[in-house]
Amino acid sequence: MTVLAPNMPMKGASSGLAVDPKRLETLHRPYQDFRRRSDGGGAWRNLPLEVAHQFRRYYFFNPPKWRVWARTLGSSQRMEPSFASIGAVRSGTSFLSSYILQHPHVVLPLSKEISFTDTMRELMAHFPTLAAQKAAERRNGGAVTGYCTPVMRNPLWIFLAKSMFPNLRIVCVLRDPVERTFSHWRWDRKRFMNRRGKDPHWKGFPDFETFIETEMATIRGGGMEPHAFSGARAGYLRHSIYAPFMRILFEQFGRDRVFIVDAADFFEDPQSTAKRIYAFLGLPEVEPLLIEERNPGPSGELDDGVREDLAAFFQPYNEELYALLDKDFGWGAR
Repeated sequence: MTVLAPNMPMKGASSGLAVDPKRLETLHRPYQDFRRRSDGGGAWRNLPLEVAHQFRRYYFFNPPKWRVWARTLGSSQRMEPSFASIGAVRSGTSFLSSYILQHPHVVLPLSKEISFTDTMRELMAHFPTLAAQKAAERRNGGAVTGYCTPVMRNPLWIFLAKSMFPNLRIVCVLRDPVERTFSHWRWDRKRFMNRRGKDPHWKGFPDFETFIETEMATIRGGGMEPHAFSGARAGYLRHSIYAPFMRILFEQFGRDRVFIVDAADFFEDPQSTAKRIYAFLGLPEVEPLLIEERNPGPSGELDDGVREDLAAFFQPYNEELYALLDKDFGWGAR
């Protein structure tokens, strides 16, 4: 396997590099599929049987198992990822990936989100071949690969990633915990709760305020909180407590290998954020194409009283993070 150090200048880098609009089409199609899965109910079940779906160049997540198995036969001849873009669920990781992966030097993995709990051969099967790397180097002057996934809140990823790819550079997006928590809840309500709520077994499922109050009480009491439907096995509040994860990340990889993205800044000016990330990854300067958000969540308004309670709950955790990062995000201020 070949590792391309992302902090080294790329041979053949040219100021004439430009994003290929066809790359954006490739990146956009998986989101269309994912929205069909999220919005279409039973209609999604037939999608994996479509011939086109079986042979796509790039997937949102979960490519056909036979494709992964077939690619394991050549796993030893594949690129190692030089970067990973991570964050908690509903932090903007998918939107951010659309900017990172559009850079001409980034050779696309088989899927945006890759399960780090697979075997090494299965994991490496998602990455491009060395032949694809060489072709990209000839075409664009350089080649790297990586992946983007909402892996927070699971610190196990940190240890496994460090043991497999010690030179990895990590882009970590952090979103206001109150906004992220409510967005996560709305997303799960749309994808899971609304459908399950039609079954008598789920008729007693609590509303957002009751659920959050329960989670607050269990966290404060040192117990196990109720889990969110999506993301790592943790609650909606726990997903938004960043400092413990970040501390371990710094200990294992070092601060100089971690680039922190403020989700609010990114949403306001994604192109500028993307260019700073390109520089952090050692990629030549290129002007990213402005795109619409690929995976927005359902709309909704948070009650002011609940917002205040959430802000008060997160305040000590946020202050711990601010001290760790030496940066005050101003979360909770309205």
